[in-house]
Amino acid sequence: MTFPVKRWAGYVFGFILFYAPFALFQRGIGYLLTGKWMRLSIHTLCLRIPTEHLLDGRFGEYGLISVVSTLILFAAAFFFGPVFCGKLCPAGAFSELISKIVPERFQISWGKYTEIAPIRYGMLAGYLLVPFSGEILACNYCNYFVFDLLANQMTRGYYVAFSTSLLLTGFLWLVVFGLFTKGGRGFCNFLCPVGAIQSIIHYAASKLPFTWCRKVDTGRCIGCSKCVHSCPVDAMRLVDHKASPCLHNCIECGVCSAVCPVHAVHYGRGDHHEK
Repeated sequence: MTFPVKRWAGYVFGFILFYAPFALFQRGIGYLLTGKWMRLSIHTLCLRIPTEHLLDGRFGEYGLISVVSTLILFAAAFFFGPVFCGKLCPAGAFSELISKIVPERFQISWGKYTEIAPIRYGMLAGYLLVPFSGEILACNYCNYFVFDLLANQMTRGYYVAFSTSLLLTGFLWLVVFGLFTKGGRGFCNFLCPVGAIQSIIHYAASKLPFTWCRKVDTGRCIGCSKCVHSCPVDAMRLVDHKASPCLHNCIECGVCSAVCPVHAVHYGRGDHHEK
C-alpha cells in the first residue's frame, strides 16, 4: 500500500478545511449564507445528521450550513465519486496510516471472507431507519468526532471526555478496523454512513456518460493484481484475470492507478469497464 506525499497533502488540506481551529470550509459556507465570518467547529459541518434524516422528512432541520454542506457532498459524489473519502477525509486517512504499524500477516483482509457491500448498505439502512424509533445514532458512533477530540487533545491541550459509545467507536475505528485491518479502512467500509450514501450515489451515477469514476482498460491490464493488493478498501478484484473496480466501496483514492505498471487503471468519464 502506498501513501505518497500527494495524498498526505490532500488529507492535511482536508483537516484545514473542516477541523478547528481552521474550519475554512464551514466558515466559507457560513459567510456565503450569512455574510459573517464566524468561528465554527466540526459540529457545524456535520454530514451524518442530515444523512440520518433522509427518510423521515427532517433533513433540513439541523442547521443551514450542515444541510448545504451535505448537499454539496452528494453533488460531488454524483459527478466525481466519493472523493471526499479518498482525497480529503482526515479520519479515514489516520486509521489507514496507523495500520502500517502492524505487519500485514497480522491483519485481516475482510474482502477474502465476506462481501463488503451488503454489510455496508445494511448498516446504512439501519442508520436511516433509526430516527423512526425516536432515537438518533449520528453522534454515538462518529469516528469523525472522535478524531476531532483526539486532535484537540494533542494539538491544543484540551481535556476531552469520551462517552462509552465513543470509546467503543474509537476502539473499532483505530484497533479492530484500523491497526488489524489490511488497509486500515475497515470503519469506512462497514460503519460509515456518509461513505455508504456516497457510494450509492456514485454507483447509480456511474451509468451516465458525463460522470467520473475509476476505469480499467481491460485490453491493457495484465492481471498482475498489484492494484488488488494495494487498495485500502478491498475495492479492486480480478475478474477473468483482469482488474475490476467495485464502486460500492471504492473511495477514489487513486492508489490503484498509482501502482498499475501498465497504466490500465485510471479515472475518467463513463462506464467503469473499458474494452
